[in-house]
Amino acid sequence: MKKWMLVLVLALLAGCTTAATPWEEAGVSEEFYRVAEDFSQRFLTLDADGARYDRALETIAAYLDGTTDQVSAADTVEQTRQAIEDDLAAGETVELSEDLTAQLQAVGISAAEYALFANGRASQLQTQENRLSSLAYYLDLAEEHDDAWENLRFYLTADQAEQDSLRGYYYYGSYNYWFPWADSDERALLRATVDDQIQSYLPPEVTWYDSADDAEQRVMAYLDEVESVVALTSAHLGQAQTDLYETEQAYEELLAQIEENQRLQAQLEALRALNARLETLSAEIQSAQEAGDEERLAALKEELEAIAAEYEALTAQDGG
Repeated sequence: MKKWMLVLVLALLAGCTTAATPWEEAGVSEEFYRVAEDFSQRFLTLDADGARYDRALETIAAYLDGTTDQVSAADTVEQTRQAIEDDLAAGETVELSEDLTAQLQAVGISAAEYALFANGRASQLQTQENRLSSLAYYLDLAEEHDDAWENLRFYLTADQAEQDSLRGYYYYGSYNYWFPWADSDERALLRATVDDQIQSYLPPEVTWYDSADDAEQRVMAYLDEVESVVALTSAHLGQAQTDLYETEQAYEELLAQIEENQRLQAQLEALRALNARLETLSAEIQSAQEAGDEERLAALKEELEAIAAEYEALTAQDGG
C-alpha cells in the first residue's frame, strides 16, 4: 500500500512540473529573447523589402539580356513600385512600448537609437520607389531611343551596385551593431531567427564582430561604396543635363534660323509683289505721259511714292 502511495505522489509531483519557457529552452534571458523577437520581425521586414526590390532589378536585367520582354518587365516594375507606395502609405511612426524599452535597457541597447532603427524603413522604401520610377521611365522608352536603352543599362548597373553595398551596410549597421556582445547561446538564437531567414541583406562573406566599433567601421566602408555610386550617377546625370542643355540651345538656334528664313521668305515675296506693282505702274505712267494726262500722272506719282516707302520699310529690317 505504501509503495502505491509513493508512486501516486511522484506522479502528481511530475504533473506539477512547470514547462520550460522559450528563453529557458534557448538558454538566454527573457529580456534578450523579447528584444531578439522584436528585432527579427523588424529586420526581416526590411530584408523582405530588399528582396522584393532585388527581384524588380533582376527583371529589368532579364529584359536587357533578352530573356524577358519589355511589357513583362514594365509590369513587374510597376507592381513593385505600387506595392512600395502602398507600404509607404500604410506606414506609421513606431513608438516603443514601456516593456520593450525596459528590455532594451536590460541588455544594454539604447532605446533612442533602436527607435531610429525601427522608424528607418520609410527612408529605404522611398529610395527604392525613386530608383524604380527612374528605371521605369527609361524602360518605357528603351525600344524607341538608343539613349534611353543606354541610360537604363547604366542606372540598373548603378542601382545593383548600390544594393550590393547595402547588403553589408544593413547586416553590420542594422544587425551586428546591436548584438556584438552576444554569447554563444544568444548568437545561436539570432542565427535561427535572423541569419537563416535573410533573403537580401546578407553580404557574400560574413564576419561577426564582437565590437560595435568594429561593426561601425565595416558600415562606413560600405557607406563609402554607396556614396561612390551616388557620385557616379550624379556625374552621369549632370552630363546628361549638360547634353540636354546643349541640345536645347542648338534647337533654339535652329528655330531662330527657321524663323529668320521664314521672315526673309516673306520679305522676298513682298519685294516681288512690289516689283510687280512697279512694272504695272511704270506702264501706266508711260501711258499717262503719252496721253498728256497730268491729273493721272499726279495720282500715279503718289502711288510710286507709296511703293518707295513700302520698299524702304522692308529693307530697313536688314539695316537698309
